[in-house]
Amino acid sequence: MNIEHMNEGTKVEAELVECVLSLGDGEIIIDLAEEQRDIERVISVFVDTAGDLHLTGDAYAAVIIIPPRRYTDEEVTVEIDGEEVIEIVPVPQPCTAEAVTLRLWALPEHPDETENEE
Repeated sequence: MNIEHMNEGTKVEAELVECVLSLGDGEIIIDLAEEQRDIERVISVFVDTAGDLHLTGDAYAAVIIIPPRRYTDEEVTVEIDGEEVIEIVPVPQPCTAEAVTLRLWALPEHPDETENEE
């Protein structure tokens, strides 16, 4: 996976196991293979003022860019009207996590409440 740090600061934790991406402490789990389509797919993850992750919001935590599904052509022999005919069929390839880009933004700073007490 390609990881791009968009700014300085503490970022959300990200863990990739095969083609499953986990953000935070498992708050957001994305199966990259299930999300892959025939066109590029962009998934935005946001953080709220409490530090919780959501798929909607105002402050970015991460953006996942999943490239389009790739295909290879395979020959298949079929019988049409008693004749064997070779057809070329596109076969989807498995998810390639190395092709996915994860853009991370710094999480908002939350002042420690004990610092404000004097």
